[in-house]
Amino acid sequence: MRLARDRLIFLCLVALDDIMHGCATAPAAPSPQFRAVLAMLYALGDRSERALFDDFWRSSQLAPSHTMTEHQANHRRMSLLARMWPAICRHVGVEPSTDFTLALAAARHRGDSEHARLARLLSEVEHNRRVLDRHKRHKQQCTVRD
Repeated sequence: MRLARDRLIFLCLVALDDIMHGCATAPAAPSPQFRAVLAMLYALGDRSERALFDDFWRSSQLAPSHTMTEHQANHRRMSLLARMWPAICRHVGVEPSTDFTLALAAARHRGDSEHARLARLLSEVEHNRRVLDRHKRHKQQCTVRD
């Protein structure tokens, strides 16, 4: 079976998008699959921006430390990855449009039953509510009062 270049690029971007979504709550596992996806995207592009892929790899590994809380590490990791995502897409000739983002989301959840989609949606809503509550608490704790 031979894959067309465009289909291979799309599948690699789907895999990278999935890894990136996982980075919202924890650093990405430094797996051979993750390396292969980055290497494939680099090879399928114009090969002019290797540093972009190295930076994506390093940023995905950003972990909490004695100077950075888990919340700060998650926020910084996602900010860095989100900033690099459009550049990686453009590197392989894909414009990160709304339609493309919707296609990625559909590919990420292809094959889910209605029940699984509803359960995932409820889980995401609950997770977003918890994150928002945590941000509000953190903001209240960091507010300087006279």
